[in-house]
Amino acid sequence: MLALVDKARLIGQRIEDSVAEVEREVAGLHVRWDGEGAEAHQEKHDIWCREIREMQAALSGLEFAVRLARERYIATVQHNMRMWP
Repeated sequence: MLALVDKARLIGQRIEDSVAEVEREVAGLHVRWDGEGAEAHQEKHDIWCREIREMQAALSGLEFAVRLARERYIATVQHNMRMWP
């Protein structure tokens, strides 16, 4: 499970890096962009950024839950081993 969480985190980082690259490319154009197209782009960009933050928070929560479950499983196994020599 931890490997799956790590893989999902890597994918999330790639997505975040791609959005950052788009931001750099747009900023590098050195043009003033107005109108409906610019507004639509900014709205979508804001949505992408919010969803990336939500994804990162969900992954952090999932990672916490998986690590906690693993720790509890190990503790239970160790407890059972002490009970049954």
